[in-house]
Amino acid sequence: MTRIVASVVEGHGEVKALPELLRRITNEAGIFDSQVAEPFRLGRDHMRSTKVRDAVRMQWANINQRGGIGVVVVLYDSDDDDPQQCVKATREALEGQEAVVAVAVREYEAWFLAGIESLRDHRAVKDDAAYPKDPEAKRGAKEALQEQMIENYAETRHQVAFSSRLDLDATARRSPSFARFREQFLASLTAA
Repeated sequence: MTRIVASVVEGHGEVKALPELLRRITNEAGIFDSQVAEPFRLGRDHMRSTKVRDAVRMQWANINQRGGIGVVVVLYDSDDDDPQQCVKATREALEGQEAVVAVAVREYEAWFLAGIESLRDHRAVKDDAAYPKDPEAKRGAKEALQEQMIENYAETRHQVAFSSRLDLDATARRSPSFARFREQFLASLTAA
């Protein structure tokens, strides 16, 4: 039976990018019986409120209409907040609703910096793009990513394209938050 992957995301760019990233993760893990649904977008300020619980509940209703097997992912940026506190607060707000709760430490774009060398073949990225610093060390990943590009970075245009090219293993080696997200997502999907 097909496993449905639903999600709740923060940004406009992640609405298209996260499904692409989830498809890549499942395919590279050899999981071919999954289908990624369209995400529900919810502002970051609601990711720790009952609104996230309601969004997850709605995504579970969608999964149940399609057979009841799957997983819901909640993903947002930690920005300057403690990532563990973000996850804890979101889990508490979910009031028992099951979901993989993950935060990109600082910003989703930090994951692109972690695997920037794999994005060099994209026309918007410099041929010698490299980011030797810790991509999760401080805010400003969007600005640091912009420095690796030859055109202006636009979340809604570039996130999906970069998510489709990103070397997932290289990114996991340099980004603990991505490695944790991928591991938790695959464990939950495999158990579904």
